[in-house]
Amino acid sequence: MTTPIPSRRTVLKGAAALSLSGAAGALVPALAQSPAAVPPPVPQASPPATLTAAEGSLPELAGPGPLALFNGGLPGPVLRVKKGGALNVSLANGLKESVALTWQGVRLPAGSPALAAVAPGKSASLSLIPTDAGTYWYHATSPSLARRALAGALVVEEAGPPAYAADHLLFIQSFPPESGMPIFPVNGAISPTFQGPASGRARLRLVNATPLFLRLKIRGPASYAIAVDGQPVSEPFELKDGSIQIAPGGRVDVATTLDDADATIIEIETTQDPIRLAVVTPVGAGGTPPAGPPAPLPPNDLPAEIPLKDALRIELPIGDKPGAGAASLGTVKAGKSVVLTLVNSLDAPVSVYIAGHPVRLLDNVYDGWRPWWHDTVPVPSKSTVRVAFRAAQPGTWSIVGQRGGDGEVVVSKTYEVTA
Repeated sequence: MTTPIPSRRTVLKGAAALSLSGAAGALVPALAQSPAAVPPPVPQASPPATLTAAEGSLPELAGPGPLALFNGGLPGPVLRVKKGGALNVSLANGLKESVALTWQGVRLPAGSPALAAVAPGKSASLSLIPTDAGTYWYHATSPSLARRALAGALVVEEAGPPAYAADHLLFIQSFPPESGMPIFPVNGAISPTFQGPASGRARLRLVNATPLFLRLKIRGPASYAIAVDGQPVSEPFELKDGSIQIAPGGRVDVATTLDDADATIIEIETTQDPIRLAVVTPVGAGGTPPAGPPAPLPPNDLPAEIPLKDALRIELPIGDKPGAGAASLGTVKAGKSVVLTLVNSLDAPVSVYIAGHPVRLLDNVYDGWRPWWHDTVPVPSKSTVRVAFRAAQPGTWSIVGQRGGDGEVVVSKTYEVTA
């Protein structure tokens, strides 16, 4: 059962000018949507951030068992940096096992100190310069620690002013209760409320930090996908019936249109009643809402095409034994294209994270590709999915597949790119 949401007319009647600050976020002034008249400044390093990993508990959300938490909170702090700026993090490990971080979707040089493990009781300074703007997340490389909540979001902002007057992160986690339906906190809260411009659009950065394939529905006026796994979509497309599926570890940025009265509701669709995740309430003076798709976000520096004629073609079986066969899938020279065929023999869907390079989903028969990028690839049960990428980053990179539902690792391999 869902709780009725009052309309804006009921809640905000007579409020011509509203204070929009609060825990759920704030509106950026509307003039920030206009292009800057001068070139954006050179990105600066973000203020140093501290991540302290330690045992904790949040019984009201995650049950009575212990959790591994960053800074004692759920989720870990949101890290923000401008594209091209340096992100400096101090990682202190208060756990009894080593902690290494995966910066999911962030293109980093192989061997970067940001990927190094920190021993129990030790601290380390991590520094990374994200080359791509977008929505990403960091989590413990160990799946067991990541499932115990050692995770948080990384937002790499585009150069220049924000593209949307309201820009909200929705970091979705899940915890199994003692019985019944899982609990789905968003930013550590149950069904939080956000704000967006009446008769305008808000950017929602949806991060699926659960082990589940989530089918979300946005109940309100038209919503458009503007980025997938951090990378902008060249042509934003409308979500049919407001629905979209996000694989475990995946992200989708959505431009959702608001009316001038009723709240927009984000839900998880289930075989029973929907589960409410969050609410976006329109604020400010209404008017004529925008029509049609929004303008694309600025593109990141990714190849315009992937030549497939002479591509290296590799098949990767996905089964119950993640370590079966050779650990490495092989070696490829930088500049060469790779076609990777993911063959899932399991009765469950699998989410495959491919480190080092964003990939394109290929059509099942022909070598055409979908017009967006992935770093986290959904592979349905008993199915085959092909992806392609152009090798660019020298180093040894991991490919990890986790079974939908419980997050169990069902494939773990590496591939090497040579200069």
